[in-house]
Amino acid sequence: MRPRSYAATRGTTERRQFALKCVIEAWLLYSFSKYLLTGATSMFGLSQLRQNDKRDADWWEAEAARVVEERVDEDAAALRFEDVIHLVVIPNYKESTVTLRRTLTTLAEQRDARRALVVVLAMEARDPSALATSRALNAEFGTQFRNFHTTLHELRPGEVAGKSSNENWAVRCAKQQLVNVQGVDQSRIIVTVCDADTYFHTSYFAALTHAYVCEPPTTRSRRFWQAATNFYPNSDEVPVLCSVRYALLSVGFLGQLANPIHYRLPFAVYSLALDLAQEAGYWDPAVIPEDWHMFLRCFYATGGAARVKPVFFPVGCECVTDAGAFRTVSACYQQAVRWQWGAIDIGFIAVHSGDFGLSGALQQIRVVLAAAEHHLYYPLMWIVLAAAPWLVDDWATGWRFQLWAGFYVSNFLFLNLLDSEYRKIIARGPKHGAGGPNARRLTEFSLKRAIAFFAFPVADLLLFVLPSLHAHARMALSTRFAYVVAPKLSICCTSKHPAAHKAPCVDHIQLPKTITKVPFALASPQSISYDALAVDDPTTDLHTSTA
Repeated sequence: MRPRSYAATRGTTERRQFALKCVIEAWLLYSFSKYLLTGATSMFGLSQLRQNDKRDADWWEAEAARVVEERVDEDAAALRFEDVIHLVVIPNYKESTVTLRRTLTTLAEQRDARRALVVVLAMEARDPSALATSRALNAEFGTQFRNFHTTLHELRPGEVAGKSSNENWAVRCAKQQLVNVQGVDQSRIIVTVCDADTYFHTSYFAALTHAYVCEPPTTRSRRFWQAATNFYPNSDEVPVLCSVRYALLSVGFLGQLANPIHYRLPFAVYSLALDLAQEAGYWDPAVIPEDWHMFLRCFYATGGAARVKPVFFPVGCECVTDAGAFRTVSACYQQAVRWQWGAIDIGFIAVHSGDFGLSGALQQIRVVLAAAEHHLYYPLMWIVLAAAPWLVDDWATGWRFQLWAGFYVSNFLFLNLLDSEYRKIIARGPKHGAGGPNARRLTEFSLKRAIAFFAFPVADLLLFVLPSLHAHARMALSTRFAYVVAPKLSICCTSKHPAAHKAPCVDHIQLPKTITKVPFALASPQSISYDALAVDDPTTDLHTSTA
């Protein structure tokens, strides 16, 4: 065989370099435009948060009444503001009483808590402290809501331990109690799922009621509502890399929520009509990633009609924390791996790809692209951005490198601006609001925090890109997962401020066995089947406390 000439080899190399350059430049164009668009929509999202922060519950009720008055002629059975009931489900496992108390406090601060909020503590049977925790919180909050329920979920064959299976049981039990026993019209009920460490704005549920009432009756049972989930409440108490990563998540999610062309998907804390949850068969007890998966169940159950609509109010969640910086970074890494297990939903989408036929092909494509972008394109985006100067000849000089370096510097500056403005909005809230117990300190200037944003590529690499690759490799080997609850120490235990340590943390208060304030019992899956809860009227021992 004749050896290839130098000219032929050089020509092949040049063509490969040209093709590689085109691919990388296309990715960079996509990446830069995505960053710019998300940054711009984050600014818009912040303006919406500021605007809504000034509106109290009375404003939302008056605005809803105005809309209903305009609609009442055409719809005699129009839903009114005072008709709506919020079913708030708090799945938890071995969570401290301190953490749950803070979440319940932000719920009790809602103006209509006694009239409209039904709170369900969704406990796990395998949690040895579930009874003590529930008794303690029931004694403190049992009369502050319309109803206060506790459910005890016991794993059944085929179920996976985690948030989804717990929610599936809790919402079925609550539906049985509210609709089948108390006779509440199911169309009046909105289900809100939150974490045990969630901090709600005091006007959030009034705004959610407004959104539900103002949604046309024909689409009300086809909607999810999503708040601006953020991780600021204890972000200053975690290692720098974690703090930067959580700030990126908070700002980036707000940008996606405010982006009108982004296909929105629910994240962590979200709401939907009970009608929609029942139509989809409730939450899937055999999966771990639950927010996107529940949306997809609803999406396919409604023929592609389900949509996510924004509610521009901040809702705070705590960053994962553990004893020591290294263990906290490790816990943050493991949390990111679990989030990326959601990529398995791409397979779920593929299985249902033929459900709609050609008529629903566009909706199917949008869902596929949204899921693929988050789980596949975003990790690849970082790799391409970081590797571009070293993959292509002459890239590290000239206008391309200047653009690349300019992007890095401008991103650093813009992140500082967005982070600062977001913190100001949360800190302006009430004492028991979305910023958590240390909200007022969120706006304290920190040179360390400002400089730390230079490390955003490293934070993304260690706490997003590598966990994504880890999760994908894990799923390629096996789809059997073991859910591990993210460690979250109480803020008073991790705070560096002396004021946070004036009172000791009380974890899992042990109350006397003779408590008689309200009857207490826990719903047990040994006595109630899923099928019975869905269609029949069984006798349930769901714990109930009524304001």
